[in-house]
Amino acid sequence: MSLDVKYFRIERLIKNGAECFLCALEDEIERKYIEAYLSKLVLDAKAGEKAVETAGFCNHHFYKMLHAASKQESSYLGIALIVQNIIKQLIQDLQKRKRQCKESIVQIDEEGCPLCVYLDSSMEIYYRKIVDLLISCDEGFLKLFKESKGLCLPHFIMLLSALEEKAYEHSRDEVVKLIVNVEEKNLSRLNAELSGYVKRQSYKFSEKDSKALKTTMLRSAQKIVSRRGTKLNNVQAAALKSNLVTSVK
Repeated sequence: MSLDVKYFRIERLIKNGAECFLCALEDEIERKYIEAYLSKLVLDAKAGEKAVETAGFCNHHFYKMLHAASKQESSYLGIALIVQNIIKQLIQDLQKRKRQCKESIVQIDEEGCPLCVYLDSSMEIYYRKIVDLLISCDEGFLKLFKESKGLCLPHFIMLLSALEEKAYEHSRDEVVKLIVNVEEKNLSRLNAELSGYVKRQSYKFSEKDSKALKTTMLRSAQKIVSRRGTKLNNVQAAALKSNLVTSVK
């Protein structure tokens, strides 16, 4: 199978030792989107109109955008103009509501957040890419995946869900087994690290031990709940967990 940019991007993130390489990928996609938005799109009329339609970005991405923009005055001005237009639209909607006695008001719909939409569509491409590489038994990628630190639980479930959508019955079970084995190995690794610190809880930690424990705790939290800002609604989460149980049986 010919290698492409997506392959090399995944390879780089795995080799960098990310606790969940798909979390690292999401972080990178987010960062690049924000950089592009602030440098090119923030003063673009169409981009501004889209932001007003969705009442800006979701909570998570709005604060990330503000934080990034605060480092550059021109970007902050652009964000200020967009926020001003959103507030104007909200005022108009409130006035319309008063006149017509309607209950409707502009809603901040996180599913309409431009960055969320872009991130979701981008990640879907990478899920399919990983599944195709695993199903095709690409030797280089299989070796790479086995040596990775696995995935956080939400991305682990999402990858199994993406695999479920593929009609590769002849090799699906083997791929599921591989994904589960890699995840189990890395959960055991984290468990061993935590056990070592727990057993020594009656002793005074050195500064080095304290820093190592904090790092392990952060990586363990990420493994369980994914990176900060990852969202799964209750219906989706329940469906994916159900799929996880049936997939690994």
